[in-house]
Amino acid sequence: MAAHITALRADYEHLRERLECLLEQPDKDLTEVDRLIDELERVQLDIKAELGIKGNNPNE
Repeated sequence: MAAHITALRADYEHLRERLECLLEQPDKDLTEVDRLIDELERVQLDIKAELGIKGNNPNE
């Protein structure tokens, strides 16, 4: 489990870096920005699922 979470976190960091690079560009590729945001959300939810957390509400 820990190795899987580590891999997911690495994926998340890589996606964040790509998103930050895109957002620094003067002519932003908003389609790619949206895709990366969706992918970041999916990876974040996968990490939370591995930890036994469901959804984005910390009170759940």
